[in-house]
Amino acid sequence: MQNLPQEQRRPRLLAVFAHPDDETFCAGGTLAKYVAEGWDVMVVTATAGQAGQIRDPQAATRRTLGEVRGREFFAACAQLGVSNARLLDYMDGTLQEVDLHELTGAVVAIIREFQPDSIITFGPDGAYGHPDHIAIGAATARAFEQAGSRRHFPEQISAGLRPHQAEQLYYSYFPPSRLQLG
Repeated sequence: MQNLPQEQRRPRLLAVFAHPDDETFCAGGTLAKYVAEGWDVMVVTATAGQAGQIRDPQAATRRTLGEVRGREFFAACAQLGVSNARLLDYMDGTLQEVDLHELTGAVVAIIREFQPDSIITFGPDGAYGHPDHIAIGAATARAFEQAGSRRHFPEQISAGLRPHQAEQLYYSYFPPSRLQLG
C-alpha cells in the first residue's frame, strides 16, 4: 500500500473480527457509513467460520461450510461497500487456543501494512462472551498498543513494514437482545 503523507490520503478504518458475519452484525452500519464518507475501510476476519451452525443443509455441509461462509464474507463486505477484505487462516472455535503473541503479531502486520487511523474490534467481553471474539479482541487491543513500536515484532520491520500507531481503538457493541433474533 502506498504510504502518502497523512494529509494526502483518505482516512482509514480497520475492522478486525473473528468470523464471517461479525462484521455485519457488529459494525455493518458503521462500516457502510465510513465507506460512504470516503474512508478507506479494510475488514479482516480471523476464521472462515467453519465450525458454525448449519441452519440450511442445502446451503452447506460440514465440509463446505468454511468455503461457503468465506464467500458470504466477501459478498457481505461488497454490499457494505468494502473492497478491501481479508480472511485469515485460523480455525473457527480455536482462537482462544492460538498463542496470543502469534495472533497479535498477525494483527500488528495488518496494522503496519494498512496504516489505519481507527480500529474496530470486540471488547474484552467478546460482545457476549464468545471465546473467539474475546481472543481476537484481546489480540487486536494488544496490536493497537504494539504496532507503533519497533521493539515489537522487529522481524516485520526488517521485512519492510513500518511502525504505525492508529489514533483510536473502538469496541463494537452487540446488544444481548439481538441474540434472541432468528
